[in-house]
Amino acid sequence: MIRKLRIINIIFLITSFIIYFFLVIYKNNQYIYNMTYFKCILYSLMVCLNIYLYGIIINNKKTYNLNILLFILWFFIILFSFTFIIGRPKLKIYKWFYSGQYRLFYTIMNQLKKGSTLSILKNILGNILAIVPLSFLLMIKNKKYNNIIKQSLIILPTILFIELFQMITHTGSFDIDDIFLNYIGVLIFTFLITRINIIDKIRKIFYTDYSLKIKTKKILVYINTIIYIIYVICEVIL
Repeated sequence: MIRKLRIINIIFLITSFIIYFFLVIYKNNQYIYNMTYFKCILYSLMVCLNIYLYGIIINNKKTYNLNILLFILWFFIILFSFTFIIGRPKLKIYKWFYSGQYRLFYTIMNQLKKGSTLSILKNILGNILAIVPLSFLLMIKNKKYNNIIKQSLIILPTILFIELFQMITHTGSFDIDDIFLNYIGVLIFTFLITRINIIDKIRKIFYTDYSLKIKTKKILVYINTIIYIIYVICEVIL
């Protein structure tokens, strides 16, 4: 039974991955689908919920650990589509670099002085929150990542890669303020969540089946899968 469930879950994951990029890439290139940031997040939440539900059916530590890695994978998929595809010029590697903004606080001050409320929320608050989910998932994965230094070994290269790759692909430009905001968001989040001693309680949510009956677990999977299918059909037709 466990082997069968794992095969079904793998098929679902591969299919959902293909469908996601179909919707996102076709929207970007031909404007057929209106895949906004919100819709991409909603889509990924449904996929991650399905992963979680299969996890509680199998209900062992190995599966729960694998699930966290899959959640991290989906975070990087979302991050990639947000930073390189949605609302961006066509991704293409060039031989030269964009000139970036290397003065700390220059972009932030410009936004605060001249930007609209929506622009400030998107560019400042958005950058502060952008990498926080990765910080959260790392702490859920292993207690050692409650330490910001250990987190930084993964998070800082991720942030630097985004900025540099945006620059060389002309999907954006290098901005030192983006790096600062991304990292300061992680620092604040890690400091707060570890000080209030809540991360261990949250971690348990990802490693328990709540003693649900197997029939109840399957019904939850079926319901989520049906909602997911309806959502995809609506995106394609509408």
